[in-house]
Amino acid sequence: MDSLKGHSPAHALPPPEGASPAPQEHFKTLENAYFLGYVPRPVVLVCVGENPLAVAWHMPTNKDPFLYAVAIAKENYSHFLLEKGSDFTVNFLRADHIQDILTAGKHSGRQVDKWKLFKHISQAKALKVDALMVKEALLVYECKQERVVSFYDHSIFIGRVEIIHYKKGKLKPQKVKYPLHMGKGYFSKNAKVYTYKI
Repeated sequence: MDSLKGHSPAHALPPPEGASPAPQEHFKTLENAYFLGYVPRPVVLVCVGENPLAVAWHMPTNKDPFLYAVAIAKENYSHFLLEKGSDFTVNFLRADHIQDILTAGKHSGRQVDKWKLFKHISQAKALKVDALMVKEALLVYECKQERVVSFYDHSIFIGRVEIIHYKKGKLKPQKVKYPLHMGKGYFSKNAKVYTYKI
């Protein structure tokens, strides 16, 4: 196949006089570089039954009822548990718990009890679902599994949020510092809050 690098498609019209260069001239292209699309997002601990897992791909998917989704790689032990219908909790932690979060992401629940490896966080029993939660979390969603969407290497597990726990006064934007995952093992934290009038 002939390379088209440096050549415009035969059907393309020349840009209008004075127009900016084509976007391709300002960008590099890559394949399989999904991590470049990351924007900093809070990494959470998802407890699937008793197994905690560090997850950066998660989001709300519906308001009423409140549904929350987590994307889990098919190779993970948590995926195996979720396939069996396990409930889960989503635990938002402060940035100073990053070492325990990394521990949860580094080890597999097939081989070790991660709770025994954590230095500064501990477990509690969820109230409405059959799963553990993190005592030190600022915010916890207890989720009853409702739907699964399977893709090539990940599945999205959508849970109905049965109850929300939060620590009063700790979630104010000017106070809380979340561990923000930026892909490829890089992390940051939110530094300053700006208020804009809409």
